[in-house]
Amino acid sequence: MFSEDKKINDLQYKLNNHPIYDSIQTLEDLKCFVEHHIYSVWDFMSLVKYLQHFIAPSNFPWYPNSNGNLRRFINEIVLEEESDSSLIAGKYLSHFEIYQYAMEEIGADTSKSKLFIDVVKNYGIETALDLSIPNSAKEFIKNTFSYIESEKIHIIASAFTFGRETIIPKMFLSILEKLGVKNDDCPTFYYYINRHIEVDDIKHGPMALNLMNSICKNNQTKIEDAYDTAINAIESRIKFWDSVHKSIIKQSESVLV
Repeated sequence: MFSEDKKINDLQYKLNNHPIYDSIQTLEDLKCFVEHHIYSVWDFMSLVKYLQHFIAPSNFPWYPNSNGNLRRFINEIVLEEESDSSLIAGKYLSHFEIYQYAMEEIGADTSKSKLFIDVVKNYGIETALDLSIPNSAKEFIKNTFSYIESEKIHIIASAFTFGRETIIPKMFLSILEKLGVKNDDCPTFYYYINRHIEVDDIKHGPMALNLMNSICKNNQTKIEDAYDTAINAIESRIKFWDSVHKSIIKQSESVLV
């Protein structure tokens, strides 16, 4: 779906060649990056869990629901995103928790993202967005939740497929190829990036496209909505990267002064 579309391909090219990847050359640059990116690591799970709720709901009494292949796919995604193997022997963690370990490993500030999660848990997303977190992260989260709040599964699935699963492998590969910090200095970050390249490119990306085809089928209205969402989701990531890139450059210049 949309694999031959010029506008989507052009946006994906722009994303894969964003200047942010060249800007992460020191530990301070990486700290700045992860202190922003952690919020998109978090809000991804809300997309995933909504899809799981729709495709494989926790009903009691239980009964078979929807397509078995789709159930397998979404449950596999949740299994790996919510309880994946980590670099800590015998310990399974969510990718969000692994990312926080990566942040702590390089001395990045995790206090704001941890407070954000506490406030989300106890008071909800609207209150959490009033906290002092990067504006770029706030805008990105708001955009993600606009898909969820639509309560239209084809829109949410499109944001998940084209805004995450099919763009993450190449996006993260660009980070890995241009990262100026060595593996020995941030092993958990390298593990996180490599894990996503491995899993999303080989399995999750193609399966997410199958999910989209199953949900939209030949419904032209759903296909048009999904297309508009795909464009919006990629543009949202580019806008997010634009802002984070400016923050990295700003902190780099302040170090040189």
